[in-house]
Amino acid sequence: MAIQISVNGLAKFMKASSAAQRTLLRNQKFPYTADGKKRPQIVYYSEARTAIRKYHENGNDVSVLVSAIEDLVKKEIEHPEKDASRIQDNVRAVKTYMAHFAHSKFTILETPKPKYQHGEVIVSATPDLYVDDGGRKKLIKLDFNAVKPDNEVVQIILKVMHEAAALGALAVQPKDIIYLDVSRQTQYTGSALNKRLKRDIDAACETIADIWPRIKQSS
Repeated sequence: MAIQISVNGLAKFMKASSAAQRTLLRNQKFPYTADGKKRPQIVYYSEARTAIRKYHENGNDVSVLVSAIEDLVKKEIEHPEKDASRIQDNVRAVKTYMAHFAHSKFTILETPKPKYQHGEVIVSATPDLYVDDGGRKKLIKLDFNAVKPDNEVVQIILKVMHEAAALGALAVQPKDIIYLDVSRQTQYTGSALNKRLKRDIDAACETIADIWPRIKQSS
């Protein structure tokens, strides 16, 4: 049976300690705890990603972002006991995107689901946005975190997305595979990736396949 992992999960695995790697794989392999409860899957910046997609889908209408911010603020006021800090971070993310990237007049395309496979491991590399930008197709990964992303993690994600796009015949150039660090208004592309990185990615996939059968459900 194939082992499924996300590109973010693979990047975290490659940077993690041995103990953290096993914890990551255990949570991936067993989405339910031993007592049958589903492990929480909180997509921290889901509202920000949804708002940005809707903004571009609606002809880059900035009022969509304004409305999203208003809805989030209202949600926090009405339910201050629920995820207040997460909601505030989503507001910050939308405001930052609106301030620095609202000029990006993307046309949203149907989101593909490219995958990279090495041996038994299948890595999903679905972008946050798949767009047409003046006739050029781009795959975009959005990062809203307040903490600067690790450069090696960014490079791994871009490399896997590039390989997956090639396997999926998406015909997207490396320079148009983009990791957008919204908080610092920084854009990374796949145009200057280390070619040896693929060997490290494949080796990580082999390690995952080796460890996977020995990962047991925690009590």
